[in-house]
Amino acid sequence: MICLRHTVALNAYYIGNTEVTEALWLAVMPEWKINAWSSPNQPITDVSWCDCQMFLHRLDSITGLPFRLPTEAEWEYACRAGTYTLYYTGDGLSSNMRRNQTIARDYKAVSLKVGQTRPNAFGLYDMHGNVEEWCLDWYGPYSADEQTDPVGPAYGEYRVTRGGSHHTPDEYLRSANRMAMIPEDKHSLTGFRVVQSDEPLPSAT
Repeated sequence: MICLRHTVALNAYYIGNTEVTEALWLAVMPEWKINAWSSPNQPITDVSWCDCQMFLHRLDSITGLPFRLPTEAEWEYACRAGTYTLYYTGDGLSSNMRRNQTIARDYKAVSLKVGQTRPNAFGLYDMHGNVEEWCLDWYGPYSADEQTDPVGPAYGEYRVTRGGSHHTPDEYLRSANRMAMIPEDKHSLTGFRVVQSDEPLPSAT
């Protein structure tokens, strides 16, 4: 597949400097059951896209602010932080950002504690690896046209995920790499971070 570079304009938004942790998830969703081996400072995982919507709706009610998942365009802009290289660290990852980056059937024990590696120029942590992150958009082909706040197609079978995770090869952690999952799916490789913005998004095309 050939990916064409195109111009995208984004309205102002705030994005979490780390992935949503188990501690934050439980503060909002106290009835949720977490595995006994988990840690409050690691990202919440084993949550579907649909589970994330329940969390965000509850967070809206608690704070009175509009929270949502990042669009794919917002996520990539935040990850790149002004860079055009494969990763915000350049064209390679430092050793402390790598968490057994290989295809593995049986996972090794790795620390997923958030905020332990160098942030990007925007002060955001763990945009490469740690856990893959849900985005708002349905998965579909890019448009080559100039766009403002793109939100992807109006419907689809898969939701976009970004960032790659532990126990996946380096190429899946690139700033531009796109992945997708069935919205109801959930596993230990995927979590999310939140966006807060007062600007309404346009309708999907």
